[in-house]
Amino acid sequence: MQAMIIDVLLIAIYAIAVGTISSMVGIGGGIFNTPLLILVFFFDAQHASATALVAALFVAAASTPKYWKQNPRPIIPKAGLFLAITTIPGSLTGVFLRTLIAEDYILRLIFGISLFPVAIKMLFAKKRKNDGDKSEIEDYDFSALSPQRLAFSLLGAFIGGVAAGLLGIGGGAVIVPVLSLLMGVPMLAAVSTSMFTMIFTASAGTVLNYATGFIDPAYALALGVGMIAGGQIGPPLAARVNAVQLKRVFGVVLVFPLIKMMRLGSIWLDPGNQYSLLSTIGDIILWLLVVIPIALLRYYQIRKSTIESQTRIESSED
Repeated sequence: MQAMIIDVLLIAIYAIAVGTISSMVGIGGGIFNTPLLILVFFFDAQHASATALVAALFVAAASTPKYWKQNPRPIIPKAGLFLAITTIPGSLTGVFLRTLIAEDYILRLIFGISLFPVAIKMLFAKKRKNDGDKSEIEDYDFSALSPQRLAFSLLGAFIGGVAAGLLGIGGGAVIVPVLSLLMGVPMLAAVSTSMFTMIFTASAGTVLNYATGFIDPAYALALGVGMIAGGQIGPPLAARVNAVQLKRVFGVVLVFPLIKMMRLGSIWLDPGNQYSLLSTIGDIILWLLVVIPIALLRYYQIRKSTIESQTRIESSED
């Protein structure tokens, strides 16, 4: 009993940090919470995903009012409710599909493979015109979106809902790119609207998870309390962060847990899975092999752009 109390307290403290990051980048925190429950507390993938989805509901419910009170209000309710049309059935579908998968490692592979392209896309984020300008949020016109974009957005939202129910990630890892890349929503608005939509997505999946008995109440509550606290901290910070930096942070935080979940470090350095430290070292090396080249490429692009700008200025002066 005493050990469990300590575990719950540690999880709650950990969840504050996860909730802060999650509410800043518009995700449910499952990319951290699901691996934590599996790797540290030895949950099977079924119970870990279901319990992590409860935490996503908590952080979404906590951070949405904070975003709602900001001026200008970054949440775009029409866009969020529109996407909820398919995230809700998607979430229920994801929970159902998860119950059909008996092998934990299959869930881990699905988790990693499905989110890796999202992480890479965000790592290569570039500044758009007025991307960090709050006036762009006020000028955004949902009704101007073409039927084709709306249709693709609904499809993406359904996939996000399936990911939420299947993996316990809240769906934000897919919904944020849908809002930002398909619907042209400014990044801060995409993050806040994703949290708003997640209330509906995570609620649907959580109800079905509870009905099927996959939620661990004590751990879910511990995660939830920490996520609520973090959900109060993240939104004010997000409003002060450059939109492109926010996208890149989003990508960076996704990469490591995806590598860890797929056991890539273990496959590479410790196939027999006998030395956990060796596996972790492998995961870190693989993470660095992904992040460092992208960072160097971004530095080269920035350096090149700076030199070209200086050349143009010098040419105009001559």
